[in-house]
Amino acid sequence: MLFLSRVLAGFLLVCGWIGSAPASGMTPEEAATRLFAAQKVERGWFSHQGLASAVPPLVAGLRESLGDFQRVSPCTEVCVALYTGGEFTFNITIDDDGLIAGLLIDVPIAYATSLSEALAAFEALSGEVSVVVTQEATVLGALNMDRPMAVGSAFKLAVLKALQKLIGAGKLDWDQVVRFEDKWRSLPSGQMQDWPERAPVTLHTLASLMISVSDNTATDALIDLVTRNSVEGGAPRNRPFLTTREFFLLKHRDHDAYREQFSAGNYDLKVDVLRALADKPLPRVSELVMVPFPGVEWFFSTNELCELMGDLGDLDVMKINPGVARRSDWASVAFKGGSDVGVINLTTGLMTEDGTRYCVSATWNDDKAVDEEGFSILYASLLHQLKAKAMP
Repeated sequence: MLFLSRVLAGFLLVCGWIGSAPASGMTPEEAATRLFAAQKVERGWFSHQGLASAVPPLVAGLRESLGDFQRVSPCTEVCVALYTGGEFTFNITIDDDGLIAGLLIDVPIAYATSLSEALAAFEALSGEVSVVVTQEATVLGALNMDRPMAVGSAFKLAVLKALQKLIGAGKLDWDQVVRFEDKWRSLPSGQMQDWPERAPVTLHTLASLMISVSDNTATDALIDLVTRNSVEGGAPRNRPFLTTREFFLLKHRDHDAYREQFSAGNYDLKVDVLRALADKPLPRVSELVMVPFPGVEWFFSTNELCELMGDLGDLDVMKINPGVARRSDWASVAFKGGSDVGVINLTTGLMTEDGTRYCVSATWNDDKAVDEEGFSILYASLLHQLKAKAMP
């Protein structure tokens, strides 16, 4: 998730905001049932204009994707809405007047009859697709799993792997404190680009931000600290290994020549291009060319990403953001995803109560912007079927 025009934090579909005040009058179940069952959503059901405008098309889209609404299960920590063709968990806030003040909907699950059917749904996508589902070392299902494809910020798994290796060798330590350097600043996603120079930060914090919120500045800090060569050792296809700052410089609207040379060049020419860009100022978001550039990316197969997940899935930094998976369905969930214009990847490591490990990685590349929410729904269906297989 290098940069997203909208926030899909944890790959959630978000409408409005979530309040903490207890509801009175209409219960959450009653309000949600009225909302999702309605053929026409009334604007007067909401406490403010933003929700009144955003929610009706969302409700219509859910019905189109999941079929007819059936019921809302009793709400506990979360609520569950059941449709004829799928379901989703959600949180809803009702104000003192019985109006909907907040609504947060997790990625919906479209029902499939089997893991194979859920996997086959990816074949209908345009462009190129790669998917793999593994149980320990066994492949349960796959689609082009060895095809290298652009994966956006899922490349950060390779950076974490290099860090893990150096810590294991005693050359670095999770608790090691470094001082923030101005040269690490990149563009969002993340927040570290706004940190003051020389602020103290541990390597564990850098890794946590890099994985959980895909902080690009934290990522570039770690690439600098572990060295580019160390990362390339585990990702030889990606040489020279781009920092996110270099990625954004290559996507500057005035850097067409640099971009073309980098995309078409051999290793030495690519290095020369990055050296020429080194002293250029970081572009503003408005200066980026927001179209797919296949030659300016990081490339991994889904099989390689699951191998990385197998090495890294037990690290605590991998478990902060569960992505599309429901934490309650699994004993352990580790996640990293990535997206760019025309690119999306979701990679999840899962473990059952008996210690059996699974991995699901899916990538979609196209020559136009991809439907991230639609892709996430397909992925959620795959996870749902895997859960049914793993815990019948």
